[in-house]
Amino acid sequence: MWLLIDIGNSAAKVGLFDPTSGTGRVPGEVIRTERFEHVRLQVRTLKDFIGNVPISRAAAVSVVPQQRDIWSDAVRQATGVELRLYTHASILPIDLAYRTPATMGHDRIAAAVGAWTRYAVPGERGVLVLDAGTALNIEVVRPDGIYPGGVIAAGPAMVREALGRSTAQLPLIPLELPPSPVGTSTDEALQSGILYSLLDAAVGMVARIQRHEAVPFTVVTTGGWGAWMIEQLRVDWIHDRHLVLKGVADLIRCSE
Repeated sequence: MWLLIDIGNSAAKVGLFDPTSGTGRVPGEVIRTERFEHVRLQVRTLKDFIGNVPISRAAAVSVVPQQRDIWSDAVRQATGVELRLYTHASILPIDLAYRTPATMGHDRIAAAVGAWTRYAVPGERGVLVLDAGTALNIEVVRPDGIYPGGVIAAGPAMVREALGRSTAQLPLIPLELPPSPVGTSTDEALQSGILYSLLDAAVGMVARIQRHEAVPFTVVTTGGWGAWMIEQLRVDWIHDRHLVLKGVADLIRCSE
């Protein structure tokens, strides 16, 4: 079994991955996952999550440099395996044409790799990845396997918090769609502005990128809002909730 980790700003998503199971184009399935907040990370808790399953590979992507050594030590103590950390400088199945690759979040790289490996048709169809969580990240991989760049925008929770901090009278509202895009109260007006803006941004940016690139793409969503966006928009997109972790597994295979 492989231990895969997506180290985010406040927490990490940890998954157990069976590299031989599954029926998709790429072998392997995420068996189970758990969220670990950094401030509560304990070796005992990580051991409990893994259970008696032997770990042969452990790998991660991280957007928090100071967490890398902490997680490396925890994984070493919990499994006896050294944690591999993948970056823009790792061997990749895609070509980064990004002008500043050292500034890229490594989770963005893993998402692009996971989508390319599973959903692209090399030479014919590329992939657009919409990772809708704290931020709305869009990654572009052309049919020739070149990654030219992407989009970074604020996600719903970030917008809500920014509005709450920057104004005197706007409340922190529940993030759910109101009955109408025209809000009949301040709460509904905020909900409409935040959530319909997310939907419109997703559709608008996908259309804009497709016009600009002028090549076919398969659109793949992931992140906490990914499935919700497809449900609301009723579009023929693919949702893969473990895309980043699967991309980490693909990075393991590229390096061996």
